Amino acid sequence: MNKKSLKISMLLGLIFANGVFAADPLTEKDETVIHSINYIDEDTYFDLGFDTADYLPEDFDANDIYVNLDAISFIEAESEVNINTEKYLPQSFDAYAFPENVEGFNYIDENDEIALDFDTKKHLPSGFDPYIRNN
Repeated sequence: MNKKSLKISMLLGLIFANGVFAADPLTEKDETVIHSINYIDEDTYFDLGFDTADYLPEDFDANDIYVNLDAISFIEAESEVNINTEKYLPQSFDAYAFPENVEGFNYIDENDEIALDFDTKKHLPSGFDPYIRNN
């Protein structure tokens, strides 16, 4: 019995080790897939219709930085803004406090219609229906 369990455990250990190393990316190099991709290196030339050398300085380099960023002085924003709201809010006002009773909740009534004094019929085609899908 001991010999049989030793053989089974060795077999399971080999299967486990084979499964661990089966997905090793270093052993599965498929060079044919990489070499089968055709890369097109195309240098495109754009004709702008004029010579840019006429409009740029003689020693112009598009990759060179012409502005000294250290010469620009930046204004640091103040970190604290003091606004006096004491005369507009109640003395015991706390914006982060939870309402203590039902009267503290603010409900939005969904049945209220808001009139914008804007006639959309002037700007939309006749017979326009936003709920009909045009294909």
